[in-house]
Amino acid sequence: MSRLPVPLSSLEIFAEAGRLQSFRKAGEKLALSTSAVSQSIRKLEERLSVQLFDRKGNAVELNSDGRKLLRDVEKGIEHMRMGLEGILRKKPLPVTVRSPPGLAPLLTPVIQKLVHSENCEVRFVSDEVQERTGFQEFDVTVFYGERAGTHVGAEVLGPDVFFPVCRPDIAAKIAGRPDELGNYPLLTNETAAVTWDDWLQSNNLTVRSGKRIYFNRAAHIVAALIDGGGLSIESHRILSPHIQRGELTILPLEGMRSIKRNLTYLYVTTDPSKSERAARAAQLIRRYCTTASDGLLKSKHFATESTQ
Repeated sequence: MSRLPVPLSSLEIFAEAGRLQSFRKAGEKLALSTSAVSQSIRKLEERLSVQLFDRKGNAVELNSDGRKLLRDVEKGIEHMRMGLEGILRKKPLPVTVRSPPGLAPLLTPVIQKLVHSENCEVRFVSDEVQERTGFQEFDVTVFYGERAGTHVGAEVLGPDVFFPVCRPDIAAKIAGRPDELGNYPLLTNETAAVTWDDWLQSNNLTVRSGKRIYFNRAAHIVAALIDGGGLSIESHRILSPHIQRGELTILPLEGMRSIKRNLTYLYVTTDPSKSERAARAAQLIRRYCTTASDGLLKSKHFATESTQ
């Protein structure tokens, strides 16, 4: 068997840098400095006599040769990982599930069912990174956002609907009057696909208020809403558990339009060795996370869940 022209370690570093499109993030993942990652990539390019990344200042992006090599390297790493796991592990591998943090609470019953009913271990990863290749190492992945539907093989889990939501006592004070919106803080998720401005413009409304509070996590929005901190535009899917339990309510604003988009998708691995366990996990995700046409969860599981 002929030797590889480059060290395996350099290919592992390349795979992380290519997947994340960032030397800094790759370094954080591999416990290396940014300069160490950069140096490894340069040595790899020199040995291959091929440039793999386009560099623009501190930013890097895979070029066509880099993308081709990444696909092949990731397949090779995955095959090696599977071979090692097959030797080292004496019990079934855990079911691996991945989702953005905002949707993580909806997956709690899925994880509980897998652990108790299927008698298996679960590895759950929650992060914001929506890279185009790394998700394939998971059995099932839930994507959220404008690019979620671009992943080949992903299926939509019902629409995400956006309309103002708040605590019931605040809704009673507003009493269906849009002009009252400006009297309350508008809670804004900086990472949301739909903003207050989007909704206001779609309804030809102008709210004269400087009171906006910005968050970068849906969980913070939920906590602020329950505390009576204001009004929010957030996906009804994410807020459904609290709406079902009566902690929050959709503002009764007659004649106002909601914004509906397909933003949440499910990807199930195509790896034949994982297909059975992945299918079970995927079915549970469809059961607990799919929305109806109004954007609320079809499952009523959370309506009776304890609110400690």
